[in-house]
Amino acid sequence: MSNEQENKLVQYQKLTGLTGFQAEMIAILHNTVAKGTSVSELAYFLSVCKAIDLNPLNREVWCYKDSMGNLLVFTGRDGFLAKAQKNKKWNGMRSSEVRQNDLFSMDIFNNKITHEITVGDRGEILGAYCIVFVKDCEPTIEWVSFGDYNKGKNTWLKFPSDMIKKVAECHALKKAFGMSNLVSEYDFEIKDNIAYNGGYTEAEVKDNKVDERVEKLIDSAKTKESLEKLFSKCNTPELKTKYDEKFKMFK
Repeated sequence: MSNEQENKLVQYQKLTGLTGFQAEMIAILHNTVAKGTSVSELAYFLSVCKAIDLNPLNREVWCYKDSMGNLLVFTGRDGFLAKAQKNKKWNGMRSSEVRQNDLFSMDIFNNKITHEITVGDRGEILGAYCIVFVKDCEPTIEWVSFGDYNKGKNTWLKFPSDMIKKVAECHALKKAFGMSNLVSEYDFEIKDNIAYNGGYTEAEVKDNKVDERVEKLIDSAKTKESLEKLFSKCNTPELKTKYDEKFKMFK
């Protein structure tokens, strides 16, 4: 074993008591779901896994760094769902894609959705909605537009209705159960092991204009619903503070 490997093993052993994972398993996680992280970042990631009770070994949770070097903890629909179902207030959810020829209307203010699926050709996918039911609370409704998330490749090309429903479910589950420390995999593109938030160009990232763009979007948000769509883009303390201040205006 080289000196570098020995040093890493010592560091992993120190993390065992903090995270509950054995050193050998920490080494595996560092080379897979937490690849490219420093030891301190790895410690943070594993501590989050322990706190939220999601298992990185089952790929319920993983992490990437964004273009600014911030560590983001990711999960998919199954991770959000697993976390929500462990909550005593979980009371189920409903979701569906909506197509061009469906009879559909949504009244978020009154928590009402009318959706009738037509017989025959339903037309192109417009988007998807999800309703999450929480005991002793109003239901949480989320709508996502297909055009905003469709990547046009891989599973999006093969299973478009399933994918857009997963996006809606992630957003609704996250909001309903306050899982702000988790990021949806569908809101980001991963390029060269770096997470780029959806809608950003590489030029904007290189010119450090991402935060500036999000600030302008927060300032221009006219409704609570339009503001909430920006939540996943607030990756710095400054943006989160600005988001919270704006959010208070709609209460």
